[in-house]
Formats: sequence, C-alpha cells, structure tokens
Amino acid sequence: MSQKRVGVIGGGQLAWMMATPAKKLGIKLIVQTPNPTDPAVAIADDVVLGAIDDAQATAKLAQKSDLITFENEFINLSELTKLAEQGVKFFPSLRSLSPLLDKYEQRKYCASLDLPVPCFQALSKNNSDLDFPLVLKARRHGYDGQGTFIIPDADSLASMSKLCQQVPMLLEEFIPFERELAVMAARNQAGEIIIYPVVETYQKEQVCRWVLVPAPINSFIVNQVKAI
Repeated sequence: MSQKRVGVIGGGQLAWMMATPAKKLGIKLIVQTPNPTDPAVAIADDVVLGAIDDAQATAKLAQKSDLITFENEFINLSELTKLAEQGVKFFPSLRSLSPLLDKYEQRKYCASLDLPVPCFQALSKNNSDLDFPLVLKARRHGYDGQGTFIIPDADSLASMSKLCQQVPMLLEEFIPFERELAVMAARNQAGEIIIYPVVETYQKEQVCRWVLVPAPINSFIVNQVKAI
C-alpha cells in the first residue's frame, strides 16, 4: 500500500507539530505556505509556496496529496469549494469550517447550540445597549490577541470605529475571567472522538507564554469543558 500523503494549508508551528506523529503513522506531509522560512518547511516532505488563501496554490497542493487539512482558518472558502466540487478531498469538511472563519458567525453558531457566549454584536454605526468596558475584535484573521482591543468608553469606541472602517469587527461583552482554559478534541473519518486533557494557558503581551497540563481545576469544570 502506498504511503498516505496529507496536504496542510499553512506552514506555521501547528503544521510543524504534525511532523513527528505523521512520521509515526507513515504519513507524508506536504505544506502550502507563503514563506520558505516558515517553521513547517523544515520538516515537510514537500512544499508548495503560496499564500494561505491562494486557491491556485491549493490546487497544486491537491495534485501532491491524497487529502488536505488545515493549520488555520485564514482560507478562501468560496474558491476551495470549487476545488471540492472538482473532487479535491478536505478534512475536516469545508462545511465544518464554514461557521468558524468569522468570529461573529462563530458566536452566532455557538449561541444556536445553546453554548455559553458573551453578549455580542457586529460593529456598526448604530451599536446600542452597550455596557463598557467592551472587547473589539477583528472578525477574521485575528489570533493570539492580535486584532483584539479593550474599549473602556464611548469615546474610545468612536475612535477605534474610525480606524477600523474597512475591517469587519465584532463587539462583545468584557468577561473578567480568572484563567484561560483550552482543550483539543480530534475526530477521525469514522466519527470517533478523542478529547485531550484540559490545559491552562497564560498570555502576556498577546503571546502564549506557558501551558499547564493538566489545568488545576476541579472535575466539575473539566466535565463542563468536555461537554462543550
């Protein structure tokens, strides 16, 4: 049986961390990434140089891969849908990714599932019923705190709104949380799901400085996290 070839859209740290388990499973990794110095380039079996949202580069990636997966959500969904219609296999499916690309749509999707979400609304000229402080977030392409701003008052909101006129933004309730938890779950093509231990992450200056495994939390909170 020939070796499985998995294409990865994105060549950052997450793709880089796929290398060791991929080799254990006998999987070749081919990455699509814009920069030859990106982390995953050093460990990839093959590389397609191109922007994450470059569907033409993804078409080249598809020629080298049996299946394509994603390192992040910074993709061009409409163009990838055309590739899927031509037979390119994506996992997870593009349908699964659809509600996750835009943070406002993420919030709407989670709310539709009755999951706990902060009060939120899309930034517009007519935002109302707001209690400060607020959090202003870029709806797309924000990560690790990038594209996220704490808004203390109405004057600050007016100033930031002018600066962000060309960028779709999300306004949401400020949550004075005590700690930040994260959990990773994986589902295979047979529908089997594995939930990994809940971790605590510490962020400083918009960068994750350390991760504590397992998180120092009680079993009630662990079960809440796993249920979500």
